[in-house]
Amino acid sequence: MRIRIFVGTGGVGKTSLTAATGLQTALDGGKCLVLTIDPAWRLRTALNLTSSDLQQKVDLAGLPAKGELWAALLDVGASLDRAVRLYARPKQAETVLKHPIYHILTTSIAGMQELMAVERIGQALEDGFEYIFVDTAPARHAFEFLDKPEFFVQLVTFPIVKLIGRTYKLWEGSAMQKLSHKAFELYTRVEELLGASLVREILDFFSVFQTVAETYANRAKRTLRLLRDPRVTGFSVVTTPFKAGRDADYFWSQLRDRRFSVESLIVNRVWPALQPDLPGDLPTALGRTVAWYQDVSQGHQRSLRAVFEKYSGKIPKLIAVPEQSQDLHGVEALYAIAKSVGKP
Repeated sequence: MRIRIFVGTGGVGKTSLTAATGLQTALDGGKCLVLTIDPAWRLRTALNLTSSDLQQKVDLAGLPAKGELWAALLDVGASLDRAVRLYARPKQAETVLKHPIYHILTTSIAGMQELMAVERIGQALEDGFEYIFVDTAPARHAFEFLDKPEFFVQLVTFPIVKLIGRTYKLWEGSAMQKLSHKAFELYTRVEELLGASLVREILDFFSVFQTVAETYANRAKRTLRLLRDPRVTGFSVVTTPFKAGRDADYFWSQLRDRRFSVESLIVNRVWPALQPDLPGDLPTALGRTVAWYQDVSQGHQRSLRAVFEKYSGKIPKLIAVPEQSQDLHGVEALYAIAKSVGKP
């Protein structure tokens, strides 16, 4: 079991490198899943997926594949439905799935994308994938799927929250409902703020959803422990040459502060140096173009050397991936950079 999570700013080729790494691992052998939790869903283009299915096996015909490559797009509703059916008793699950608050929860509540990302990783492990490659949202949003589940775990296990979830049905269905405004001052205050009807509906839903929430929290804790285990999970920082120093500093510090293991720094789209045997009598316009290319290429190499020197000994794998001559759409194009990235 191996999990590799790719983080980086927008436009650095993170999705393509995630897919290429998954492809290389599938070629070497192993049941691999490339999962994107980026709402932009660029993975569909990178792997040239044509089916509307949110998880499908990628056709590797024509490539020397010893394993399998699967691709999945995070669907918040489908992932949460699966969690409800898994964590709740059948009758309770149907009550939750049909409740009007549940639809609001899946479509309108901020943070559900991030909460379901950790749940989806847990589901992938349950499905028997040996390697999971996760393509995250750009920049600072990459950390929300790590931070929000931990906050949710703390919230759900907070004593007053557990008390509300476990006592509301008793309170709502008994004579105490008419006599307990002082004893249950918390309910009264919330009703005054939001209105009794809405509060009753929310609390009614929460009372049946509490079991699901607590079980999700327990599984999220287990998954987050795996994400912090360097024997299981490694983070890859993806950047480009002129952003490499800034990006490496930011992501390195953020991940280390959260106690996650940085496995590799991948500098993508590096312009290779020109061959030294170019003729000296090039036409003026072409000569200027060559000179401009050499200036940019040399700048790339300087940036690369500086960031690799700084993080040598701190990050185990320092990888430079050359600029490609074509857009990376489809498995054949990804195969061109798969060897540069290597197997985790």
